[in-house]
Amino acid sequence: MIALRKLTCCLLFSGMLCAAAKAQSIQSEMTRARPSCNDVFANAMEVLPRLYREKSFDSMYLAIGIWKDACPAAAEIQVCYMLLAMEQGTFTLAQLDSSSFDNLRWYSTDFEFNQRYPTAYLQKQKAGFYHFCSTWAKLLLEDKKLDTNEQLICKVLTGEIKNPEGEIKKNSSQYPELMALLKKQEDIRQKEVRGTYGLMTGAWIPTGNLALLGVHPSVGGQFGIRNQHHEFDLTLQFRFAKSKDTYTVKRNGSYYDRDAYFGGYIGLDYSYYFFSKAKFEAGFAGGLAYDGFDISGSQNDYEYLKPLSIGSFNANGGLRMNVYVNRDLYIGLQGKYHWINYANPGGTNLNGDAITIDLIFGFNVYHPAGHY
Repeated sequence: MIALRKLTCCLLFSGMLCAAAKAQSIQSEMTRARPSCNDVFANAMEVLPRLYREKSFDSMYLAIGIWKDACPAAAEIQVCYMLLAMEQGTFTLAQLDSSSFDNLRWYSTDFEFNQRYPTAYLQKQKAGFYHFCSTWAKLLLEDKKLDTNEQLICKVLTGEIKNPEGEIKKNSSQYPELMALLKKQEDIRQKEVRGTYGLMTGAWIPTGNLALLGVHPSVGGQFGIRNQHHEFDLTLQFRFAKSKDTYTVKRNGSYYDRDAYFGGYIGLDYSYYFFSKAKFEAGFAGGLAYDGFDISGSQNDYEYLKPLSIGSFNANGGLRMNVYVNRDLYIGLQGKYHWINYANPGGTNLNGDAITIDLIFGFNVYHPAGHY
């Protein structure tokens, strides 16, 4: 019996130890720290330059692969892969993809900023990355027999070429393969979903009896989402300046002559681009909105003039075109006819519609390449 009790105690004690160990193991697994992409980046900027000095290129491939596993979207990784491939004479254009020109454009812009403002912006590892890559690219230009495509990439990385896409387009006969890739990327990019933002200025031109309000300048903005052919926007516009002629409103059994005017438009707009190319697009535009204007000119009017606004549902349609200054920025022109019905019971007849002509200064925001 004594032996059985001892065995039972030993088993219970062992079980408790195993349970405690298992709990501690689970706690360790659940609370262990994982290196962030910034941590791996910092380590890479210590390891890669050392391996390069040692000419341990196979180890560099391994190190960059570990970096990629930790941070697959980092644009810096592709830059290092390109340099390493050129170093070993294995670089081909097949290694470039739709993100490559984005990465080169980002590198060029960021590198130039770092050169101008070296202490205002970058972490230590970021500055180390630019120093490492630009020095490596410079040595490749000096020591290796690079083809024209490789030379262009290296000149971008040294900062000699600041606009890679512009350089390729300007000398398309010198870079036919890169030009073909760039054209392919632009076609892919046009189909991508992206954000779009715009500032608007124009004129609101009333028709019919509504013409007594006169033409009013307008300003506003819009933001939304789009792809190659379809665009959806939330649009907000304001119109100002006094009415051309006075109009009468009836409030609480009394009549008041007014010339105050402050108009607005808030609605959902849709554009369908039946023609869409890299530099120009044109299409139909329409929208559904609330449209109205305030009749009060000062706070003293608030009580006796309530309600202070005259408003209407607005359905509109027209044409729009955009001319692109570069890949992201565009200038648009839009003309629309607006079906509105301002109700002013007992007052001046405001039946009529409106025409708007707007100039749009806009830009598209694409999903950014992954970098630090």
